[in-house]
Amino acid sequence: MKKEKILSTLEEIKVISDPFRFKILVLFNRDSDALTVKQMSVKLNEVPSKVHYHVKELERIGILEIVETKEKGGIMEKYYLPTAEVFKIKKDIGIQDEPEYKQVSENIILTMHEDFTEAMNQKNNDGMRQLNYGMTYLTDEEAEKLGELIAEFMKDKNVRENTKPYMFGYALFRK
Repeated sequence: MKKEKILSTLEEIKVISDPFRFKILVLFNRDSDALTVKQMSVKLNEVPSKVHYHVKELERIGILEIVETKEKGGIMEKYYLPTAEVFKIKKDIGIQDEPEYKQVSENIILTMHEDFTEAMNQKNNDGMRQLNYGMTYLTDEEAEKLGELIAEFMKDKNVRENTKPYMFGYALFRK
């Protein structure tokens, strides 16, 4: 698994912005083991055919990959994992002014908000939950610097001894 994958086309961004596909990816934050479509469908309380369709779309653009196959009762089970720890959208792909891009961006923000809200409402064994949001006033240069500081801090946070997985998101946009 790579550390990060940069999404650089509208097609990739559209595929990953689907709320249901985002939920599939979140499964891997909660369970770091490879999962079959059947296992994902049970965890998501959905029919396997729906999950299979969305997994295939994520696989098609290189977000998920098959890491193992096992024969079970004459059926080949395929086990999937994300191809990277972090997925980022390329800063400038020349489509930010297109209405379709704006809709996709809104979908991503709404999906992240729903997932974070759900996580905040769940009981957590160690009590570690934090969600901050608000308004701040920055120059364009300060906003860019903030993004760089966050990216720099997060870039080398791999699995290490005594670490636990935490889900994070970052959105900064002009009001």
